[in-house]
Amino acid sequence: MHKPSTRRSTPVERLLPFRRLLLLAGLLLPLLGLAPASQAQSGTPTSAVKTTVDNILAVLRSPTFNFEADRPTISAEIRRTFDDVAMAQSVLATHWKNATPAQQGEFKTLLMQTIENTYIGRLKAYTNETVDFRGEEVKETRASVKTVILSGTGEIPVNYRLRKRGEQWVVYDVEVENVSMISSFRDTYRGIISKDGLDGLIAQMKVKLDEMEI
Repeated sequence: MHKPSTRRSTPVERLLPFRRLLLLAGLLLPLLGLAPASQAQSGTPTSAVKTTVDNILAVLRSPTFNFEADRPTISAEIRRTFDDVAMAQSVLATHWKNATPAQQGEFKTLLMQTIENTYIGRLKAYTNETVDFRGEEVKETRASVKTVILSGTGEIPVNYRLRKRGEQWVVYDVEVENVSMISSFRDTYRGIISKDGLDGLIAQMKVKLDEMEI
């Protein structure tokens, strides 16, 4: 008789609200490019988001598109849009200052890989939803871009949080239905760090990445 598995899931695997947040946020990459071009003026936070999406859509719609061959191009666009250092610092909060440079670098890399894999995984599941841009708010070097995903089951509000780095607007957080991606990471990882330390969190993130490898 087959015995049921006794393997216990790790805290990272039990992130149901967090995983839902990322899956919803991952819808954005194939969707934002459907907004009218007139709503994305050059040099604005909205245009920063839309430019990345348009570039990705150009790859996806190419007659010669090959997922494995074109993934590096898509990955580069994602990494160009997100501020990996700001996100890593925000997620770890006070633990960032206490981490060694090696730990900081490794965590930053793993966090971006997690976000990237989630977004790329959602690119395979695009089902022709549309999005409506509801405007942007800019306060000096910080901005938000408000959007709503329109599907057959209703509306999903999604906001991008951006900051200006030099002359470029970069994303440092995504809010889905008023739930922050960065806060969700922070709240979950805080408990793991308290129990297993930063090295323990890094080890669990590596395991999860191996499982979700696209």
